[in-house]
Parts: sequence; C-alpha cells; structure tokens
Amino acid sequence: MSTKYIVNNLTGQTINGDLNVNGIIKENGLNIKSYKVYTALLTQSGGDDPQDGNGFTLTIGVTYEIIDNSGGADFTNVGAPNNELGTKFIATGTNPNWGNDVADLAYNTGAPVVTVLENTIGNIWFTYESTGNYKCHVSNNFPNNKSIGFVTRTNTIDPENIYLNIQDEILIMTSGTTNIWADSLLSNTPIEIRVYN
Repeated sequence: MSTKYIVNNLTGQTINGDLNVNGIIKENGLNIKSYKVYTALLTQSGGDDPQDGNGFTLTIGVTYEIIDNSGGADFTNVGAPNNELGTKFIATGTNPNWGNDVADLAYNTGAPVVTVLENTIGNIWFTYESTGNYKCHVSNNFPNNKSIGFVTRTNTIDPENIYLNIQDEILIMTSGTTNIWADSLLSNTPIEIRVYN
C-alpha cells in the first residue's frame, strides 16, 4: 500500500478511502467536532399571538414562515434557506427584498426569540405550542439516537423547571415554582443541541 501526502497550499486534493488521524483535526486553527451543534440564547414572553403581514422590518431572532410569495420576494438575505411557500426560518437580518409587495410572512410573538451563537446543524426554527410549551424544529427532523440537548438556568427570571424532550423535534417545557406550565420564563436562557455523526 502506498502512502499519500497532503501538500500545503495545493487546492483540489482528495483522499479516496479511509483517513485515519492520530490526533486532532483542525480547520482554520479550530478543532473539528464529532458532532454538529446549535447553540443559542432563548427569550420568550407573552402568550400565543399569531401575526402576518408584509413590507415590515423583521426582528432578528424571530421565526417567520413564508405564506405568500407571488410577488417574487427574496428572504434569503435575512436567513431563509429558500423562498418557497411554507419555509420557516429565523431572521438573521431586518430588511428582505419584498419584491412587488405581494408576499406575506407569518410569525407568532409568543414563540421563543433566539440569539444564535453557533449553528452547524442547518435551518432551525421555534414555534409556540401552548402555555409553557415550545418546539424547536429542524429541516429533516433530529435523527433518533444521535441528538441530545442541554438547557441551563441562568438567573431567577428563568423557570423553576425546564424540560427537554427530543424526538423529531425538541419540546421545551417551562414551569414556575407551582409546577404549572407558564410563559415568559425564558430570558437569555442558553440551549445547546448536538447531532452526532
């Protein structure tokens, strides 16, 4: 068996077959993880309050759904993976190209608003399900037996109890000191989701 070497600064190099590395693989000086990760801060206030409209300034961190795009709007510059009907995304910018103003976005002011710190998983969004119950979704679902989630209480504003249930999506449930599901208890609450290779 012959040995192949990677040559520095030579583009287009390919290894066919297995690659065994004794040590840590790095990309641009950073360790490459054995999992994809989504790390964010969650804030949630108020109850179920569905809205829709067009021509408005988006709020970064809010989940939107494209419900009409007959005017040729472009939402890819504000976080959407595409411009298709039914696409849900977390806004990363405030000013989409509304096209001919024949476009409509739906959103729920009661769904968690996120500050994304790292995302190598893909298109993730949040929905309001019921009082104290929210869901985190990902395109193509979270793979069974390969996904875990962590959430951390940070201060007295956070709920007394936070529960995560991972299936095809992640159910986040919050309750106060009376153990009754309650809204408005997440305030910059850290969440991390890992999907292992």
